[in-house]
Amino acid sequence: MSPSSNAAAASSRSDDRVAVRMEGVDKWFGDFQALKGIDLEVANGERIVVCGPSGSGKSTLIRCLNRLEAIQQGRIFVDGIELTAGAQNVEVIRREVGMVFQQFNLFPHMTVLENCTLAPMRVRGMSRAQAEQTARGYLERVRIPEQADKYPAQLSGGEQQRVAIARALCMSPKLMLFDEPTSALDPEMVKEVLDTMLDLANEGMTMLCVTHEMGFARRVADRIIFMDRGEIVEVAPPADFFERPESERTRAFLGQISTY
Repeated sequence: MSPSSNAAAASSRSDDRVAVRMEGVDKWFGDFQALKGIDLEVANGERIVVCGPSGSGKSTLIRCLNRLEAIQQGRIFVDGIELTAGAQNVEVIRREVGMVFQQFNLFPHMTVLENCTLAPMRVRGMSRAQAEQTARGYLERVRIPEQADKYPAQLSGGEQQRVAIARALCMSPKLMLFDEPTSALDPEMVKEVLDTMLDLANEGMTMLCVTHEMGFARRVADRIIFMDRGEIVEVAPPADFFERPESERTRAFLGQISTY
């Protein structure tokens, strides 16, 4: 067994139903505390939408789940492996966590197909033929198979974001993170990306999605997390969140959304 495998096994948790566990997580940027004592548990197959005002810590929270941001205090477990236990565990977890960003982060000098096959070949050790077959399958799944040989600059924003989703799926992740995936898109392109995400949700993918698309949250989420000033203010199923919010801060946030 490799050192990474040993580290993973040593940090394994007994409850394999849990995809993510955060315990007392604090994150600082200099003197600014972005996350304050975050406690959160996400079950396998659960779909979580994280919302809140700008600067509330939403993106920071999900970026901590694959160590794009390091925390200063607390513990994080992903798929039973303690992310905060060492660099070897970070490598193990990053192979199992897909992430889609606001800005598509595609390699501009590579074709769509090359963008999708790079990580499976280098990280998973797939042959080129196997990686291309997998990539074409996921491009079909996100409904842009005809774009495989184009470069990102030749695609619309919505198409580029769907490529980014396909690229993440090519690694067969156990968990998908979405960081405001529609915020950089023109309004007419938002629906095609949300439809793709809805398909993934309906197939049982474990998802954490930071978004301001409240219609999507109502349709897809098992639970909605509302954050403000680095804290989780409220966690509730969509019906309770929208119709019976408990926190005054949540009610104020929803009132502002309905105004526009």
